[in-house]
Amino acid sequence: MASLSVHTINEKVHYSGSNIKQALKDCEKKLQKKPKDPYLLFWKAAVYLKFGRDDEAFKQLEALCDSQPAIIDVELLRAIHLRLCEKEGTGPRRNKLWQNAFKATGSDDVLITWFESAAAVDAWDDAQLAIVTLKNKNPKNEWYCFAVPAVQQLAAETLQAKDPKTATLMSMLARRTLKIAVDKSMAGEKSADAVTTRRELRLLLQIYAKQKLFKEVLEILDNPKVGIFSPLVVCDLGFVRIKLEVLEAAGMWQELWDFCSASLQQEHQPDEAAKTSYSLWLFDYSLWRGLHIAYRELLKSASDASTKQTLTAMVDSIYDQHDEVTLRVRLLPKVGVSAQDQAEMFANICAYWTVFAQEQICFEDISPYIEDLNEDHQAKFLEFCHRFEAEQAKLEDGGDRKAEARKLRIKANTIKVDYLLKVSKGNAPSKKSLEELLRAAVELQELASGKEDFAFEDACALAAMALVRLSHLGSSQVHLLQALAVTSKLLLARADSRKAQLFHARLLSYVGNMRESMSAWEGLKVKEILMETLAHLMLTRISIIHPFHYRSKAGTGSWVDPKVSLDKALQTSQKILNTLQAFIGADMDTLQYDRLLEIAELKKVLTKSLNNKIWVIERRRIERLRSEPVSASFAEMLDDDLESLVDNRDVKRMWSYEHSQSPRFDDLVAAGPLPGKYWLALHLLIDETCGAIAAPESQRFNTEKLEQLVNSPSEEDLAQLTPTERSLIPGWEKLRTLTSKVLFGKELETTPADIDALKSWLSKQGLMSVLSDLSIKEKPKGFVPFVTDIQPIFLTIELLQATSRLCDTAARLQKLKHQPWQRSIPVKELSALKAVAGDIFSQTRQRAFDWKNRLSDGAREDLALAISSGNTGSLLAEKLGDEWLGLTDRVLDIALSGAHDSLDGMLTAKLS
Repeated sequence: MASLSVHTINEKVHYSGSNIKQALKDCEKKLQKKPKDPYLLFWKAAVYLKFGRDDEAFKQLEALCDSQPAIIDVELLRAIHLRLCEKEGTGPRRNKLWQNAFKATGSDDVLITWFESAAAVDAWDDAQLAIVTLKNKNPKNEWYCFAVPAVQQLAAETLQAKDPKTATLMSMLARRTLKIAVDKSMAGEKSADAVTTRRELRLLLQIYAKQKLFKEVLEILDNPKVGIFSPLVVCDLGFVRIKLEVLEAAGMWQELWDFCSASLQQEHQPDEAAKTSYSLWLFDYSLWRGLHIAYRELLKSASDASTKQTLTAMVDSIYDQHDEVTLRVRLLPKVGVSAQDQAEMFANICAYWTVFAQEQICFEDISPYIEDLNEDHQAKFLEFCHRFEAEQAKLEDGGDRKAEARKLRIKANTIKVDYLLKVSKGNAPSKKSLEELLRAAVELQELASGKEDFAFEDACALAAMALVRLSHLGSSQVHLLQALAVTSKLLLARADSRKAQLFHARLLSYVGNMRESMSAWEGLKVKEILMETLAHLMLTRISIIHPFHYRSKAGTGSWVDPKVSLDKALQTSQKILNTLQAFIGADMDTLQYDRLLEIAELKKVLTKSLNNKIWVIERRRIERLRSEPVSASFAEMLDDDLESLVDNRDVKRMWSYEHSQSPRFDDLVAAGPLPGKYWLALHLLIDETCGAIAAPESQRFNTEKLEQLVNSPSEEDLAQLTPTERSLIPGWEKLRTLTSKVLFGKELETTPADIDALKSWLSKQGLMSVLSDLSIKEKPKGFVPFVTDIQPIFLTIELLQATSRLCDTAARLQKLKHQPWQRSIPVKELSALKAVAGDIFSQTRQRAFDWKNRLSDGAREDLALAISSGNTGSLLAEKLGDEWLGLTDRVLDIALSGAHDSLDGMLTAKLS
């Protein structure tokens, strides 16, 4: 049956009927004629899997492993292997399948497909059998010789949790293989299994370092045949850094000192081929850092003053030997690594500032060390910065543009230090200090406009940050809108600034304009790995910002679906994984085995991405809020062990001049706290509850593990939630209890009391306090609804929808009466509960109507007046002149159109 392939079988299964008899009909008919045909048997097993009859399916698949004659079609072999990998304990059967195929063919292709199939599902214990067999068949192939220890190490790491004994064996085998390779290379042998390339050496050192064989690593790097000064390495800085890392990790301070001091004095004698590489060592930060770390540690352990004097004299002598070219790599480690007291650290920081204050990287370089100063020295340093900036400003430049730009960058760095020490450190800053910072930033912005791009960007950033902080200090929307105007001005001048784009997108989202914020986000062109690190800033809590379609432009333009943005992010993540898998499963001749461990690690952290699961939850919530059926797209991502998830998110992409002990600035314009594993567990439980309500016949509602994670949260856990999310937890708990009883007949006799408890909570206790906070009649609000006003309404609607839908589902089940307990469902009590939910839903909608009424009563004029009033408004209007009118006009459009979009979305939501 040559026409039947794995692809056609998968298509037949996919499009087969809705019951198993119908799906098996064609297959069974053909099996009567060919009862041992492996394709037909695989087809039958695939149908069993489709309909959840796993035991029969795996029994069939395991039987195929013993087929006679052996299966030799590599695609069918791969398909059977991948299916078997879904079940624990099938390893011996999988290996038998491939071994039989290899015995029948003797083909390298079978072994290569075996390896690729195992690598695809991280079954590295299978993969190492394939690669060992390949090596034994091709003993003179260098690639196979060194791929073996790489795969053995991966197998050890994969098996560590479930089979420590085998994992230890795999580590030992990898170590033994490499020991043979390094011994041969040190003896000068040129055989296939000796280290003869840097790729092979890099792999060897990588695995030795993973196994903490530090002594062996140093012996190899010091060896004249394969070490740093050998003809193989020729002083490659990558291997030098490995040595420095190992010496530091092992605490070998004298050896670190000897190597760094000799290297920086260029006392080694490399051969001609390595001299160029060796001369570059002087410009590498890691060697200077190593010198200072060793100096610091040796001073601590020195028992007499003469030894300390000798060490200090040596450091000074090394510094005296070098010119200005290596100044940054010399000064930076000296600033904080080796300073013995506050006075010395202060002097080092001042020395660095004197030389590099005109560089944009200066603040980032030394801000950690500024934080380490005590308060007296911090005050002295701030005074020093202002004095230095004033002195530089007085210098004649004769109209030199470079000199003028230098002064502007020095001023920008000085304001950053002001921000670090006056604004972000310790207690909340005063209004006066923030307004002073704003004035300095706006004046710098005016000076730098059109003259120095980096100083201009820093000035705009600092002005916007001061305004955002002023808004939180006084709970004022006006300052946030002024910050939006400042960033709009920056983007007109620096459209390519990623930080400015990202900040602008976050700020737009915070003021409640979904259309503009997502448009700004799309403009970032975030792709591939950056999607994983950045997209969470925009796509987290997207469902409770605006779950409905919106216009791409105000009044016109195509309709945009926020769910599509989530799909793009999730598809990009899958694309990355596919690309990584292509590296792992590349042709044997092109696969970089020295990178195999790194690629496998990257694949692991992306596969276990916390972020992806949060996006899937957000996607499903959007569908529920829109009263759409929740699709199964990406649902498989939710089935995972929460404890093994990896948080790959990078929250350091935006401007932040904060003290490291303070919350980051971008937290002030976030849609809520950064969600973590607790947030995910809580919303998985909510998702499971809503899923059971929507389709009780297909839900198992087994939430014990999630319950354990969610119960008794710590304050750190609760810090991942918005105030409204925290307030609604008791309501979801009551609804979850009621769902398990009503839909699955558990303790049905107690449901009337549970219904009363939920009704009481909805109408008297928890939810009414949330609604009270949302009322613009009971509690004064700003000019327009911001994200903090929008989110609670959607969160409330989500809970009310689930409550109403439970009542509808229970009524439907009660009519079906398939089970005796269904006749006892208290339909009347649930109908009363639904009425309560409907009444509160009407009250929730009224909040949106109240906002719409406010926006129709001269809101634009009031807002326009407020934006240009007060200390900050007057300052910005004075400094920016006519330009300010254009900027504020755009901000008014953004704020009001965003508010109308969000309110229309709230009124679009339905209860059932």
